[in-house]
Amino acid sequence: MKITKIILASVVYLLGLVYLTLPSPVYPDLTQAQRSDEAGDTWQHPDQKGYYTNLTRAEVLGQLQTKFSLKIFGLSIPSYRLNYRPEEATTLVRDQLDSYYLEEIVYPFRESLFVNGWEPTHSPKYANNPKLHTDLSFHGTPYMSKVTLKPTHSNVIFRVLVWTLIFPATYLVYLSLKKSFQNA
Repeated sequence: MKITKIILASVVYLLGLVYLTLPSPVYPDLTQAQRSDEAGDTWQHPDQKGYYTNLTRAEVLGQLQTKFSLKIFGLSIPSYRLNYRPEEATTLVRDQLDSYYLEEIVYPFRESLFVNGWEPTHSPKYANNPKLHTDLSFHGTPYMSKVTLKPTHSNVIFRVLVWTLIFPATYLVYLSLKKSFQNA
């Protein structure tokens, strides 16, 4: 019985190592959108990209989740989407950034992609006073939304280190719980 647990733990460990050492997914571009050349989207934050688009939130997130994918042997590993309050965009993406929605496409223990969308027509900021509403335009062309993308990366060495340390820590917790229940 103990040998099968060791074999199972070894298989899980090796599968995790394969997952953690896969090449990072490509940082995607948003199609059907105009790439922003504003200072906050270029030289001030070179890791971020801004786009003006008429795509809906569902279309933007669907497209980015499809493009920002890990593949192994032709199979796509599923990512997770986390939804945040728009107020958190100033701490998670960039200071002084308007936000209507903020989501993160995540590969656990690896990298993620923050997707911030600003749609002034849907914003609660302008709900009570439509006179405050300003149209979104870029180089004279009106758009429905502006999408800002911010990737976060992790070092492969640290990923593997954390993954490796999880196994002895889990075993020690197991032994501690086992001892606690035996003494109870």
